[in-house]
Amino acid sequence: MSGRGGPLPRKMEGQLKKKLGIALALGFLAALAPPARAEAPEYAVKVEGEKARDMMADILRRVPPLKHERGSRWPMILWDGGTFEPQPPDYYGQLLARGLTQHIQLTTNMIPTALLLQQAGSPVIMMQGGGGPWPAQLAGDAKRWRHQLEEGFKPGDSYVHACLLALEGWAIQADNVRRILRAYRDAGVTVDGVWMDWEGDPYSGWDAYEQATHCTRCKAELPPEVLAGPEAFGAYRWKLYLDLIAAYLAAPVKEIFPKCEITNWMIVLSVPGRQPQHWNDRLIRPGLPGALTGCNPVAYGNTVYWKQWKSEWPVDREHVDRFYAHLLLRQVSDDAANRAAWAPWLKSYPWVIRWCPDDEDPKIPVLSRACYREVLRHLWLRDVDGMQIFNARRIGFHDLVTAEVEDAVAVYDEMLAYRDLLDAGTAMNLQVPGPQDEAVWWSGVRAGNRAVVRVFKPGKGKEELALEPWPGKKIELTATDKGCTYLLTLEGEEIHKR
Repeated sequence: MSGRGGPLPRKMEGQLKKKLGIALALGFLAALAPPARAEAPEYAVKVEGEKARDMMADILRRVPPLKHERGSRWPMILWDGGTFEPQPPDYYGQLLARGLTQHIQLTTNMIPTALLLQQAGSPVIMMQGGGGPWPAQLAGDAKRWRHQLEEGFKPGDSYVHACLLALEGWAIQADNVRRILRAYRDAGVTVDGVWMDWEGDPYSGWDAYEQATHCTRCKAELPPEVLAGPEAFGAYRWKLYLDLIAAYLAAPVKEIFPKCEITNWMIVLSVPGRQPQHWNDRLIRPGLPGALTGCNPVAYGNTVYWKQWKSEWPVDREHVDRFYAHLLLRQVSDDAANRAAWAPWLKSYPWVIRWCPDDEDPKIPVLSRACYREVLRHLWLRDVDGMQIFNARRIGFHDLVTAEVEDAVAVYDEMLAYRDLLDAGTAMNLQVPGPQDEAVWWSGVRAGNRAVVRVFKPGKGKEELALEPWPGKKIELTATDKGCTYLLTLEGEEIHKR
């Protein structure tokens, strides 16, 4: 037998050449083979003839209780939480066990339900929508609040908006808020959250500027600079809306319940240089949320966003998922970055949903469930304090809508394993991947010498990501297309991971 480094026996040499030849042949064939076939994207498929079903019964049946303790963290509320009528106490206990709770509306009719929620150990959270010319129209006679349009001007298909400075209806609604909340307080109920969905004037209206420039009252009352052009008008209108929500919603709530957490639909902290975007790519104008205690970024897989799709992108699952993931991450991340820099006392209570069909074209692909769960993990690691699930009832899509709740609860439970870090930590990364970025996504929360980091490789395979979780302390983490969560601990000069 030859020694180390000597010639091989003839028989072994022949076997090695044979194996080498096979390997080269296989490599040549692999090079000629077509690339792996891309996965088709997911679509929302309507079940024709489907009848209305009891969504809450299905949620309790399909969604298992949490494995991890929620502690003092907020349960999630649903847009469609079933009946507002009082239910047996065990019903609310079952919801809480799943990290959910029943919201109530801003009305004294729901005091009995609020008492049961409170007895079950749930925070009492109010959520209610309002839009169009409300609350300006509470002033009564339309002449008191509606635009006084010049003769001959027709507003097209839109309704006639309220004058921007017609505030009598807002004052009436503020008194309603005070009266209702006093009734809750007198009944022994503490209202913990008022997370409203007020979207009325001056927030709404694609033709708001055109109407205002043809309103005799607005032209008399508003500074001329406001009506000088659409941009100036839009900036003024947004700032006014923030001020009205602060003065006529947040302040009255704080008068009755000083510790109540208050937010409103899509109010985020926007500053020059980092302005959050709507799903039509419109920038949200700079503004602070005033007396509100929290922001309400929106993470919707809204099909309206499909208008931003570029024809050169392959319509497959990987590229569609990247596209929607960018949308869901960006408003939450931008708001979080601005809050950290300008108002770290503000909280974040985003609305989330995988599929929001504001454009009902069934040919528009949707974010896959697997990628949606991945995005939710990253949201929890980006300074989110609670979530609201927009499970709007849609006949023909019952299972898909119920799955929205399944996914949100499953990820919440998963991230509750790191509850102490979520409670005390600081977000480590608030950068947003572009709509077709191939780079690894990562998010994390750090508190003291511990951190939790989530990494994800879009596309196939894996990639090493170099991070510096603490100044001067570096580590490489492996990211795969399945995603990986790492718990990091700094001990002396070394970072340990598991």
